[in-house]
Amino acid sequence: CRRWQDFGEYLSLLDGCAVNVGANVTHNAIRQWSCGFKNEPLRGKKLDASLQALDQALEEGALGFLAGRTQAQMQALAEAFCEEELMPRLRKQGVQTLCRLAQEGKSVLLLSASPSFYLEPLMRRLPLEGVIATRLHVEQGVYTGRLAGENCRGVQKPLRLAEYLAARGDTLDYAASWAFGDSGGDWPMLQLCAHRVAVHPRRSLRKRMGPGADVALWDEG
Repeated sequence: CRRWQDFGEYLSLLDGCAVNVGANVTHNAIRQWSCGFKNEPLRGKKLDASLQALDQALEEGALGFLAGRTQAQMQALAEAFCEEELMPRLRKQGVQTLCRLAQEGKSVLLLSASPSFYLEPLMRRLPLEGVIATRLHVEQGVYTGRLAGENCRGVQKPLRLAEYLAARGDTLDYAASWAFGDSGGDWPMLQLCAHRVAVHPRRSLRKRMGPGADVALWDEG
């Protein structure tokens, strides 16, 4: 049984074999290597070590998420993905709820752990004022395969929302605000609003919201 310590050593073990290898070095793999399964922010020495491991893997031939793709390329793909995949999958009742809140004069924001580049086209199709999502690192118009900051989940959602509001000189009206989520990772965000709705909630969110929670079960289509 052969063992390896890094991606370069792994590739060296394939010498002489007729194998095409395209390994993706993902955020989760790097994070698990650095922090294990602890639910904690990636910062300090662990963040530095993670970035160093990512750089080394990319230099040795691993593929980062979108690494090497230009922003122009991904913008065109994101528009097509939004129109052909995202929009048809949105639940009608959910879209109607967003439209109603916008018509009432509320600012509608989308907060998500998904990459921002493929959610931003939704702003041209839904009554969204802004998209706050996971940012990807770009150098000279090209994606590097890294995240720009933390994954926008858990406590990062209220932090990013505070950043968004501060940049606009605005504040959150707790009593008048609504928040919708489906997982335990949305709980820190939901706590910012008086009106909290669990949409097809996972067990982790049901447990946090407790009995009597406002639950929405929207039909598909």
